[in-house]
Amino acid sequence: MAKAYRTDVIGKKKFEEEIRQRRSALKPERVPCPLAGCECTYEMYGQNPSKLEDGVATLQERLKREHPDHTSEVLAVNEFRKVPR
Repeated sequence: MAKAYRTDVIGKKKFEEEIRQRRSALKPERVPCPLAGCECTYEMYGQNPSKLEDGVATLQERLKREHPDHTSEVLAVNEFRKVPR
C-alpha cells in the first residue's frame, strides 16, 4: 500500500527509516493539494506505476478533506480510504 508524507515532514527523524525503505522500492511522486491557492504537497511512496493515476486521484480526494489545515503528516493511499468513516 502506498503512503504519502507531507513534504515538510520528510526530513523528520521519526519518518527517516520508513521513508528510506520506501525510497529504495520506487521513485516518489509529488502530489499537490488540488484546491486552488493551496501550496501543500505530499510525497507518495510505494505506488505501483501501473496504478499511479488512481493513487494520485485517491490521494487528492483525501487532500481535499484535509484542506485547509493539512494536519495529517502521513496518509494511507488506497481505495478503501476514499470514503471517511
